[in-house]
Amino acid sequence: MRRLRKSVRKKIIIGILAATVQVLLFVVCRSGAGYVSEQKYQALLEEKEGRIKAAARTGYVTLREIKAGERFSEENVERRQFLSEQNPEALATVVVGSIACADLREGELVTKSVCTDKEVLPSERKCVFYQIDHTEKFEEYDVVDVRIRYANGENYCVLKKKSLHKLPSDTEVCFFFLTEEEQLLMSAAQYDAEVYEGARLYLVGFREERLQEDAVSTYLPTLQVISQLCTWETGYVSEQEEWCRLRRELEERLTRYTEQRREGIL
Repeated sequence: MRRLRKSVRKKIIIGILAATVQVLLFVVCRSGAGYVSEQKYQALLEEKEGRIKAAARTGYVTLREIKAGERFSEENVERRQFLSEQNPEALATVVVGSIACADLREGELVTKSVCTDKEVLPSERKCVFYQIDHTEKFEEYDVVDVRIRYANGENYCVLKKKSLHKLPSDTEVCFFFLTEEEQLLMSAAQYDAEVYEGARLYLVGFREERLQEDAVSTYLPTLQVISQLCTWETGYVSEQEEWCRLRRELEERLTRYTEQRREGIL
């Protein structure tokens, strides 16, 4: 009887110890799993917080639709804090008073590329060009000069500090918004590029157009264009004789160069 009691007591003790061990193992495993999960969650939370902080931006958002040529004001844009992966260097920091150079939808971020300090002139028109070299090497809204290089090495600036626009379907095609005077200058430059063998129209860019001065060399348009400009542009009337003289001299140099090339002198 005493042996039986001892056996039962032993079994009870063993059972209690086994249950205790299982409970301890369960508690330890659960605690360990909870700790691992907590660490993973904490790392994930820190990553999310880091991404949120990195995406914090301050900039201007349009309050309504804005058309190209419209001036930014406190009525159509608002400064806000928001989350975005947009490059902060691309966001406009000073907007009010500048002019939109592209159509903008309501709620759109205002970037530096769509802002300009230049007034939109009534005579400006959208002009598309197909034969300007190096267009594909520039980005949309880059500020560029359009220059012409003749085969004899002479080089002139036709258009100065123009915002470049490109067609999505063809990166080699570009367009500018040009005044009547600029349209006539480009027409004369296109004529030269077709008539004088080796003449090329091409683009050059700026490191920072707001800090750099205009090009010095000025294009000498054809006599017909000079005559047209003189009919309504007073600045050309006073210099008409000088412009015509310089243009004739240019044509003589180009003709002489072409003849020398054909004769094998050059």
